[in-house]
Amino acid sequence: MPTYYEYNGSLYALTTDIGTWQEAQAEALSLGGNLVTINSQAEQDWLVSTFGGTEQFWIGLTDAAIEGQFIWASGETSTYTNWLPGQPDNGGPTGEDYAVMNFNSRGKWNDYPSNASFSFRGIIEIKQNLPTITVTTTDAIAGETLATATPNPGVFTLTRTGSTASALTVNYTIGGTAINGTDYTFLNGTATFAVGSSTAVIVVSPIEDVNFEGNETVTLTLSTATGYVVGSSNSGTVTITDNDLQPRISINDVALTEGNSGTKTANFTVQLSNPSFQPVTVTYQTVNATATANSDYINQIGTITFNPGETSKTIGIVINGDTITEADETFKVLLYSPVNATITDAEGIGTIINDELPLLTVNNVTVVEGLDNNAIITFTLSTVSNQAINVNYSTTGVTATANSDFTPVSGTLTIPANTSTATLAIPIINNNVNEANETFNLVLSNPVGVALANNTAVITITDTLQSSITTTLPANVENLQLTGTAAINGTGNTGNNILTGNSANNVLAGGNGNDTYRFTATTALGSDTIQETTTGGIDTINLSGTTAGATLNLGRTTTQTVVANNLSLTLSAGNVIENVIGGNGADRLTGNTLNNNLSGGLGNDNLRGGDGADSLTGGAGNDILAGEAGNDQFIYRTSRAFVASDIGSDIIFDFTPGTDKIVLSKTTFNALQSVVGNGFSQVSDFAVVDNDSLVATQGAFIVYSSSSGNLFYNQNGITASLGTGAAFANLFNTPETLATSDFILVA
Repeated sequence: MPTYYEYNGSLYALTTDIGTWQEAQAEALSLGGNLVTINSQAEQDWLVSTFGGTEQFWIGLTDAAIEGQFIWASGETSTYTNWLPGQPDNGGPTGEDYAVMNFNSRGKWNDYPSNASFSFRGIIEIKQNLPTITVTTTDAIAGETLATATPNPGVFTLTRTGSTASALTVNYTIGGTAINGTDYTFLNGTATFAVGSSTAVIVVSPIEDVNFEGNETVTLTLSTATGYVVGSSNSGTVTITDNDLQPRISINDVALTEGNSGTKTANFTVQLSNPSFQPVTVTYQTVNATATANSDYINQIGTITFNPGETSKTIGIVINGDTITEADETFKVLLYSPVNATITDAEGIGTIINDELPLLTVNNVTVVEGLDNNAIITFTLSTVSNQAINVNYSTTGVTATANSDFTPVSGTLTIPANTSTATLAIPIINNNVNEANETFNLVLSNPVGVALANNTAVITITDTLQSSITTTLPANVENLQLTGTAAINGTGNTGNNILTGNSANNVLAGGNGNDTYRFTATTALGSDTIQETTTGGIDTINLSGTTAGATLNLGRTTTQTVVANNLSLTLSAGNVIENVIGGNGADRLTGNTLNNNLSGGLGNDNLRGGDGADSLTGGAGNDILAGEAGNDQFIYRTSRAFVASDIGSDIIFDFTPGTDKIVLSKTTFNALQSVVGNGFSQVSDFAVVDNDSLVATQGAFIVYSSSSGNLFYNQNGITASLGTGAAFANLFNTPETLATSDFILVA
């Protein structure tokens, strides 16, 4: 029985005895094979290694059929040859048609005739028809991923030829720069084809870490074993991409007390954001800030090295103690010239704390009434003390009133040792009144173990909530001020709110309650939308403070330019806002079907009431006032005694006696003797004359000239001239007369 050797899916053996080529081939055929077919240098080397390189052996190559055309006994065409130089030569009287190996050199071939004079053993090859295994990389890129992200594995696909009727396990080895079981889930070196399957999959699953290591490779190489043949595609590579950034270097700040003598060490920590697979170096050097090198601290320069995997190093700077009373001093540790990393924080600040008492600072604070139940006051030490410190405190009103706007407090505050801050809560009282900002103080006294940087905190109580995001006012907060430059929206609550937008395009919705929309359109405010409903209360658009002339029609729902380049408004409906307060320019304000209150402010304004019982106040400047339909009032009221420039001289375009009213304030027209109410209770306060020349000689204080339609304030009565008075209105339609019932007096 021959001794068989297996190689690459075939069995190999030597013939039993020496003989001719035909005798060797006959024995090979009887065993189910042929004389050997040699297809590669690797196979040739294996044959020499297995059967020796000195004895000559018949191999299966012959040109007996057609001279010069060598084929293998197995029927395969010759693709690999290993002839000795000069061979084959077909020498001899009868020709040479059969090949041997190991002729004059290990493994080399020669051609011989087949007769008794040339007898050798032959090498038999028996094909086992084993499956051929190959590998391809079907997903060559794998990546590290966070636990919350979708995994990104790499994939090797093994393929077998031939029958799939049984399971088959094949072996492989793993190489590459990535570490098996560390950089990816461990691969055990075997893969199994399931019954009925011609493929098997090996998945490379990267393991997430924080180490910067660059891209790494995983190389799979098929190994030979019994039961299969390794094909030519026997290796593949997957690349694992690293999701970790190159390390970033930072250094912390350090503060310590200097002491009265000797030295201390300020230990700065230099940190890598994540480990690296390679060494990281960085150079450092100390430089002065307010501290002096080699006096307050010892100057130092050097280089630190992070070995692979390390993330933290310490730089120790020596601090000299002294007994000098001085301010805290600082120096810097600068980082530069990094290798295999970048620097994100290149400057460590070293603070040498003087041994004097720490400073206590108390902060000012603003609270929103109705939103903040307490004003939280923060006390901050300049440096941490190793002992508790105490300070007395008490509240005192400024414009805010104790027990009405806030609850007064007093006592002693303690900041424990080794603590840098403390807080104090002062209760704020919500009085549900929309009012100007109010303030009160928290006063500090009698500090123990600490010096006061400031002894007073100012607490401001405001009814206005400021917000840089879309906001709805919470209950009990009256006003909303949008800040920033983003296009955000503001919504009121059921109270009487004041809503103010920012410079972007805002949507403002007051909701229920008597709401005010405030626009100071001296600068660009964007294109805003006001959303109001018919049940939303008595609402006002306030343009006071706007320097340029404004144009606004309360009955228009399309976008209207109120102030050129600065403000456009879109009203959600035409009959939902009642009132407008003008600015400092020449405004054109038009009402709607509601009972409007239009106030021009400064400038020569044009006010038109529209339908409804409207109230028109021209304010300063020479204004044109038209009440239009409805019972309208034309109001003249200032905060002081009559000054012509406070009122100007207005044109009342369409005054209808018996229907419309002229409203006069006794504060402004202070010469009037009549009491507040409808008409003049003192008949002598009012007179009608035929022309303007008769006005100054009247004893009445309010005089109407029927020929010109002018209405005068005759401040000094019967005395010549008008005193401080003047003509303040002209009734454009010049009614023939006016009655006292056409007037209303107010305070």
